[in-house]
Amino acid sequence: MHGDVWGLVLSVLLIGFFLGVSFLIVKFGKKRLGDSCSEVARKVVHIGVSNWFFIYCYVFETDIWPIAGLAVFTVMNAVMNISGGLKTVMGQEDKKRNWGLVQYPVSIIILIVLKMLGVGDDVALGCAVLGMGYGDGLASIVGRALKSRRISERNPKTIAGCLTMFAVTCIIVFVLRIAMGGAEALPSLLLALGTAAAATAVEAFTPFGLDNITVPVVIYLIVGLL
Repeated sequence: MHGDVWGLVLSVLLIGFFLGVSFLIVKFGKKRLGDSCSEVARKVVHIGVSNWFFIYCYVFETDIWPIAGLAVFTVMNAVMNISGGLKTVMGQEDKKRNWGLVQYPVSIIILIVLKMLGVGDDVALGCAVLGMGYGDGLASIVGRALKSRRISERNPKTIAGCLTMFAVTCIIVFVLRIAMGGAEALPSLLLALGTAAAATAVEAFTPFGLDNITVPVVIYLIVGLL
């Protein structure tokens, strides 16, 4: 079977699997997780779907089909959010927060287009997608679990969450630069530290909940251009 067809099939299976896990968390996790249940469900999708990068990198043969698939996923998420379908799957009453699941594939489309234009490469794309998925997802979960202080009275982001975002992004950039890019350890570590610091700041202070777009773009540009 053609790689692009396999890529689309695996993409649907991956997304469907994590949406199913999210639904089960919402349905059966309320007693154990309490008020955090819907947020955990949302972040499980956030983290899980970011692994789509490996399908893109190792299965898809062109860039057009991944963009087409992401565009369909974006429209489906938008329709589900407007109609209330995401509320059923995520248990999240606030439709505004669910728009992050619409913005995320949009940001990946932007990154793939940049790569097609000669800006950045697969390593930068992996750092951006996995950095946002795991970094932001785990930051939210850890921040809620530890109940640490907010970074300011007006900003709901917590110190524990920001430290998690920094650490996870740093590890991802460092590992991918060496494993996929064949870069040396010291330059990779310095780049990882700088990228993680920038991504953490952008994630913490991006207004209007647009961090699902700003963070991956910032990570991509830093890793791709330096």
